[in-house]
Amino acid sequence: MVCTPLLFHGKEENGLKTIWKGIDALARAVIRLIGKVSPKLADMCLSLWNNTELVSYLFVGVATTLVNYFMYYLATRPMGLDVMPGTWVAWFVAVLFGYVANKKYVFHTHCENTAALVKEAGSFFAMRLLSLGMETVLMYLLVEMLHLNDLAMKLLVNIVVIILNYVFSKLFIFKKK
Repeated sequence: MVCTPLLFHGKEENGLKTIWKGIDALARAVIRLIGKVSPKLADMCLSLWNNTELVSYLFVGVATTLVNYFMYYLATRPMGLDVMPGTWVAWFVAVLFGYVANKKYVFHTHCENTAALVKEAGSFFAMRLLSLGMETVLMYLLVEMLHLNDLAMKLLVNIVVIILNYVFSKLFIFKKK
């Protein structure tokens, strides 16, 4: 039961490639401008930018954070949930989105059968439970105990969670075989 890397093809992928080429051209232009001020910094930026898996993960991470943040807002404002239940609803929707996006656009895995898919998805959700625990504790401390702004703290906590989730995904879930 193995999930292996898979490169996607088709109309959807062609549109994404066109968008990616524009983003890539813009990023490289910015890096060239940075090079005029600091060639060493430009070299470092170019090395990071050329790590397409990391760059893709950052884009998916930002999208997942936006899903999480938007769902938290909907859960706590229009739906009227408290901070903790709102955090959990947002987490569930964001993790579901994050699994599909990471699988398809970052780590490009294909599972040979349903059992492998269930194992991969189960691992993803299990690791995300660790980040949910951390997010819950941080939101409780920062919002409930210290009375800081919940929307600002939600954003800050999500940045920490993105970094940890990349490490979890890279090392334990979407492993290259």
